[in-house]
Amino acid sequence: MGYERPTIDGERSNRTVALAAEFGRRITSGDLLSGDALPTEKEIQSHHGVSRTVVREAIRHLAAKGLVSVGPKVGTKVRPRIAWNMLDADVMAWHLTAPVRRPFVEALYEMRLINEPAAARLAARRIDAAQGERLTRALGGMRDNPRGSSELIAADLDFHRIVLESTGNPLLVSLGALIERSLSVSFSLSWRQNPQEETVRQHERVMQAILTGDGDAAELFMRRLIESAFDDVVHALYANGEEETRSGGAPDARKMAEPRPSGVA
Repeated sequence: MGYERPTIDGERSNRTVALAAEFGRRITSGDLLSGDALPTEKEIQSHHGVSRTVVREAIRHLAAKGLVSVGPKVGTKVRPRIAWNMLDADVMAWHLTAPVRRPFVEALYEMRLINEPAAARLAARRIDAAQGERLTRALGGMRDNPRGSSELIAADLDFHRIVLESTGNPLLVSLGALIERSLSVSFSLSWRQNPQEETVRQHERVMQAILTGDGDAAELFMRRLIESAFDDVVHALYANGEEETRSGGAPDARKMAEPRPSGVA
């Protein structure tokens, strides 16, 4: 019996994660709106064939991410979007697997435009020799691996992580770690759109500006890189058949930058 319990616990954990993900996707996609009530515990148990414990753990999982609130007599209700933990890895993933992803992608790139160009400027002042070597290796990984491959995307993520790390600001480093999961999805979309040589060239301009201590150029080239990447991701979403859906206050690709060669960030 002692060998069976981990299996039972593992199955329960998997069912909990799957159930939370199902409702998480329904909430983030707008299928369930703020103030809507989730089905009762008994209804979820019956419909999904899971135990009461699994249902309660899944609801706690959603509540911890700010998606739902639980109260006596009122049941479980969807919270306003402003209360959600948007930087939670699961919440990001659920947004990026929704049928319409553009509003979230726009918000993600807007956040990157606010932070990463300024981070590149700081990195140009603060990067050390070891970080410079790692940045060079990351660029090499982008150049040497096949376009769209997992190795290339990992190198791209490394490049941006090292830039944030080179600022010496622990909050910026944490920001990079938090958005890494969603960036890996957006990177894979935009890499499908771009000539690899041009993408590498754009990253190389950022790197050279940082390594030579030119903060102005580092900030400018990082901004251009992210703006181009945003355009590429939007084009990829349209190519995949996603309808055009705008979110209030998010950047419009046509206004973010004048036309320029494609890039990936």
